[in-house]
Amino acid sequence: MPELLSHKTNKITYAHGQRQVSHDQVIAEQPLQIRLSFYEQPAISDPKMLTQSSSRIFSITMRTPGDDEQLILGLLLSEGIISHIDDIESIAIEQLDSSQQSSIVNKENSWEVKLTKKVKVNLSSLERYQLTYSSCGLCGTTSLKALELKSPPQSPAAAHWLNATSLGHWPNMMRDQQQLFETTGGCHAAALFNEQGKLLLIKEDIGRHNAVDKLLGACLQKQLIQRADTQLAMVISSRVSFEIVQKTVMAGIGVLIAVGAVSNLAILAAKRFDLTLIGFTTCESFNLYHGEWRMLPSSKD
Repeated sequence: MPELLSHKTNKITYAHGQRQVSHDQVIAEQPLQIRLSFYEQPAISDPKMLTQSSSRIFSITMRTPGDDEQLILGLLLSEGIISHIDDIESIAIEQLDSSQQSSIVNKENSWEVKLTKKVKVNLSSLERYQLTYSSCGLCGTTSLKALELKSPPQSPAAAHWLNATSLGHWPNMMRDQQQLFETTGGCHAAALFNEQGKLLLIKEDIGRHNAVDKLLGACLQKQLIQRADTQLAMVISSRVSFEIVQKTVMAGIGVLIAVGAVSNLAILAAKRFDLTLIGFTTCESFNLYHGEWRMLPSSKD
């Protein structure tokens, strides 16, 4: 396991009244600063004015280092800033001067994304300094109206393809591939499955939102999502909040399967955007909260 993702530390274990000193591997956590550079559109009243280049801090989020490019792409996709990989002119570690470097843990924690001229950025959505944490994601955007304003893609229309017998095994298939969790026991995972039950991609991070963003960013790069000819499901190792539903909807994925519970707002969002939402998933059972029309007919029906 790369040292960047986990760190070795001493620990004292108490068990059955006995004290033992040993070593442990703990998950790494560092801040990621994302700077967004874009072209401001000229005012209608002054059409001769040249397009101006602008740059602002978009977000600071805590994450496990690694797959930063995919995390950033997934976050921009789920927030409605971009809709396609071609909306990105460049994405790279930001070039900082000495005064800026003093406030950053290391230079690889600060990235800059340059958008193409065709991308129209909603300036009002960038006005506040968005400080986010690995446990809560982008707070302050949790409303159905906010999601509607992001113009999410149409929910995939294919029906009767999700197998109730096989999907219960998908979390275990994901768990078997969680190398970072195996080492540290301290991270979440998000994985993409196709209708045949094949695990296509998996990403891990200390934050459940970050794991999802890394997965969606990788999917965007590989052009796996937003394709009408492919039925996809995302499986996550955690509970489902509204933000996780938002990310799934904005990626054009029709099925979200969770190991944990789902919130009431997550259910309302799933109903509003016709997402198949499943929680408390085990090999023996699961709870389906919306979108049963994607399920294959049960043998008991």
